[in-house]
Amino acid sequence: MNFNFFASEISSAPVDGVWTVAFTDPAQGHYFLVQRDVENVMEERGLNIHYIEFGDQSRACYGGLEKVQVLADAVKFHLTSFGAERLGMKEIVVSFSLSKAILAAVSGALARIVEHGRVEVL
Repeated sequence: MNFNFFASEISSAPVDGVWTVAFTDPAQGHYFLVQRDVENVMEERGLNIHYIEFGDQSRACYGGLEKVQVLADAVKFHLTSFGAERLGMKEIVVSFSLSKAILAAVSGALARIVEHGRVEVL
């Protein structure tokens, strides 16, 4: 199963030592966020990888992204089999309307969060 939604609100900044990119549709109550511990506090627990969450913490996991494709008007998140099992879907597509400068900032933040070059800007 795949899920598509339009994000009317997007943020990409470190919050309390955690890089966060959040895509939100408040009208429908949908959100998808991607995070990573900037200060590597979680490394002590072996969790120095990205974290994803869709809608609430019951659909969340560490390391669930296979790859991320950034387009001019959307981001496609392809989940690993583990991520798909935890979130109940194989792919999340978030569409939006952003300026080139803001899109570049979001792409840069995603590249810092998702490890091993898994972010492609198309």
